[in-house]
Amino acid sequence: MKGFVNGIDWINAEAMKYWSFPASYTDEKKKTEVHNAIFGGDYLGALKVDGYYQRLIKDEDGNCFMIARSKGVNGAIDKYEWVPQLHPFMERLPRGTVLLCECYLPGNEGSNKITSLLGCLKDKCIARQEAGQKLHFYIFDVCAFDNEDFVDKPIEGRVKVLDCLSSNTILANEYVEWAKYYRGPELWDKLQEYLGSGREGIVITRKDCPIYFKRTPAHMTIKIKKELQETIDVVILGANAPTRLYGGKEIETWKYWEDTFTGEKLNGELFKEYYDGRSIEPITKAYYNGWAGSLVIGIRKDDKLVPIGSLSGLEEEVLANWQNYKGKVAEVTAMQIMNTENQGLRHPKLLRWRPDLTPKDTDYYRFFT
Repeated sequence: MKGFVNGIDWINAEAMKYWSFPASYTDEKKKTEVHNAIFGGDYLGALKVDGYYQRLIKDEDGNCFMIARSKGVNGAIDKYEWVPQLHPFMERLPRGTVLLCECYLPGNEGSNKITSLLGCLKDKCIARQEAGQKLHFYIFDVCAFDNEDFVDKPIEGRVKVLDCLSSNTILANEYVEWAKYYRGPELWDKLQEYLGSGREGIVITRKDCPIYFKRTPAHMTIKIKKELQETIDVVILGANAPTRLYGGKEIETWKYWEDTFTGEKLNGELFKEYYDGRSIEPITKAYYNGWAGSLVIGIRKDDKLVPIGSLSGLEEEVLANWQNYKGKVAEVTAMQIMNTENQGLRHPKLLRWRPDLTPKDTDYYRFFT
């Protein structure tokens, strides 16, 4: 029968839902519970892509479906024909396979963007993808493979199956990605990395969690998003020199140049002269204007301030007038807090200025040992 694998109707089966913290939980209580869950070793976690849940089915007869979590007025919604880029991958899967994924647009995540594609007629959806960006598929769980049922198999075992599938070259496809699961301190670092780079967050799953239909018992799965992001208060210590040479893609219309013989800075669209051999080079806007390239940030350790990284991606006003910010406190996040021999922050990002704090309010020992 269509959509059936091992006696389960995967077209109409209810999708497993994530457990959510009760509304009464404060952010601090959420952070404590998540921290304990991750470092306690009983949970595995992977990146949560901001897309649209889909169940990829290749039933026992070889029929293929892509079923959304929500149902329409006529029941299950199948959009398999809307995504022809997925067909080669599905054709290579054995019969009796069910995979769970998020359908998304890399670099342009958001479920509303998926709805604007899959919500229109098939031909229009395909045309929009051809003209713009094609949908990708992030596979994060396996319910069945080659007629072997994994519904009652704990997530630990299912992740091992996923790892095997992700390394199978026969299934390699440019539009298909596979979730990578982490544990313990590595999972915590990955959470900060994902949030620091603007990703949605992670989902952690208790290691003995099977696949549930519809409701999931409390604490079995937890979706962790930006409200649990770890932040650090730092002090602006100084400035780094800007990069000199411009290496961007707008060189044909670039206006900032320097004469390599005289050192004179020039303003104007001089690409043609540069192309014709004039002794000039494109330089960055910050270098041209004498701004800072980035700001040195530090934190109080005992009775002195020690540097722990550089803050980039700042507004031009800050870079142009960096001296006015020296000694001020900023709240930042980072892809990683490197609590090793070379202690510091990897790719810190400004969240907000903290005029209510002074350098004495920062604390090295809260984050580093």
